[in-house]
Amino acid sequence: MKKLLTLSLILTLAGLGSISWASISLNSSRSNVYRLFFPPDLVTQAQAAAILAALDKAGKSVAAGQVTEIMKTHGVRAEAIKKILILPPDKTHKEITIILLKDPGDETQARHIAVGDSTTTTKPPVK
Repeated sequence: MKKLLTLSLILTLAGLGSISWASISLNSSRSNVYRLFFPPDLVTQAQAAAILAALDKAGKSVAAGQVTEIMKTHGVRAEAIKKILILPPDKTHKEITIILLKDPGDETQARHIAVGDSTTTTKPPVK
């Protein structure tokens, strides 16, 4: 019994370790219209809240250029953001999802985090 418990614990910890090893660091905030996923080392929660308020004022059809300008207005180093994804609402999320990426290579994983485990998006991002 003790060996089984020990083996179970080891396998659980190994599984958690492999998940955290492959993860990227994104925080999220949301408003009534938008969900924002951002790197916590570039955007603070206060900046994210201000960005979301500005996005709400801008309406439901913002482009990446507008997001960049809004970020600059609120003190975010926009040049460090290499890619902005704007995903339309889907069956699971009624809000427009905006993902700010420092590394475009993280796009697949970021979409997975933003959309969730049970759904994927097949629509291309709006630019």
